[in-house]
Order: sequence, then C-alpha cells, then structure tokens
Amino acid sequence: MPRPPIHQQPMTARERKREQYQRDQRAVTEAIGNEATAPNKALLSLMGKVDKPEWSERAQIAWEAFGRRYGWIRDTHDKI
Repeated sequence: MPRPPIHQQPMTARERKREQYQRDQRAVTEAIGNEATAPNKALLSLMGKVDKPEWSERAQIAWEAFGRRYGWIRDTHDKI
C-alpha cells in the first residue's frame, strides 16, 4: 500500500528528489561544528568538498571525526 499523499496529490519523482536533496544539504549544514554526532552521509559529503579551499579545513575535521568514529584515529593528537 503506497504512502498517502502529503497534499492533495502524490509527490512527483522530481519533488521527492528535490526534498531529499534539501534534507541532505540541511544535514551537511547542521554537521558543521557537530561532526562527532553528524550522520555518516553528512560527513562524507563534507569530505567530498576537500578540493575547494574554503571547505578544506571542514573536510579535514570531518575526516578526523569519521576516523575517531571507526577507530583508525584514536585521539586528537593523531593527525593525518
């Protein structure tokens, strides 16, 4: 049984994709400064922006948070 529509008509594929994109972008924005509790998808998105100079520091912080989460970085003194 399909999910009931939010409004009068069901969302189109384009609308669903736009909503998902907006949720993902919000998650990335909220992850900045909260890397320790951010979802993996948001951290991966931040790490993907490493080639842009204005994002390189945030990408490094996201990488370290991801490493601490999965155990290949043990504390803040272990730098890559």
